[in-house]
Amino acid sequence: MTALEQSVSQARERCGETGGGTATLHEMPAKPKKKTGAKKAPAKKTTAKKTTRRKSA
Repeated sequence: MTALEQSVSQARERCGETGGGTATLHEMPAKPKKKTGAKKAPAKKTTAKKTTRRKSA
């Protein structure tokens, strides 16, 4: 684990980053509440159209 930490610190030094610094925290804005749209009525089931039988004479 120490080898990994040393490798990371060396890489940061080569890139010009300073190690051990504290991060700056920013407050995130509150998420806007989602607007709920009009609730849709469930689709009505339509009955199949039945054809009438012709009576043969």
